[in-house]
Amino acid sequence: MAQMNRNVNLEEIDSDALFGIDALKNQSILQKIAFWGCVIAGVLLNVLLPLYYQTPRTVCVVLFLALLLVGVAIGCNYTEDMTYGKYMFYFFFKPTTSLFYESTEDVERIREKALEIKREEEMTLRRQQQADPRAQKKLLVKVIIFVMVLGISIGAIFIYSNVKDKNNLHHRAEVVMEVVDE
Repeated sequence: MAQMNRNVNLEEIDSDALFGIDALKNQSILQKIAFWGCVIAGVLLNVLLPLYYQTPRTVCVVLFLALLLVGVAIGCNYTEDMTYGKYMFYFFFKPTTSLFYESTEDVERIREKALEIKREEEMTLRRQQQADPRAQKKLLVKVIIFVMVLGISIGAIFIYSNVKDKNNLHHRAEVVMEVVDE
């Protein structure tokens, strides 16, 4: 019995491709509508024309294939940037505009340069964050003075409120007893 290769590279799986068909990868919404609309219209023509208009089967099949051809030309992708229709146009008519692609070495060199610039920026940022000892001492003195002023202020408020409360009576209870003679 043949054994299947179970090693699957998850990075290469494109969830957009229906049933693993590469032509259905990277479709825009309009491409999906065009492709599936042509398929559905072709199936409806293939079913309804013979039923209501007694159209011969060969004409129905030709119409279905024509709609399918339009759907594939517009709605399916040959590459990530090019539909089958555009590819066929370039293949047969050989337009004068050329397609230029950047080589992968240039892209890698640009990425390395970007990483180098990012490292340099991080180093300068670290140097700026490391302040001189005098500035750190000044900052520490300011923090200590602020904490002391805050503590003294809160203590003064509590002392003032306690002094104020001692001079006032908050609750006074008077008991009045009446003696009633009978």
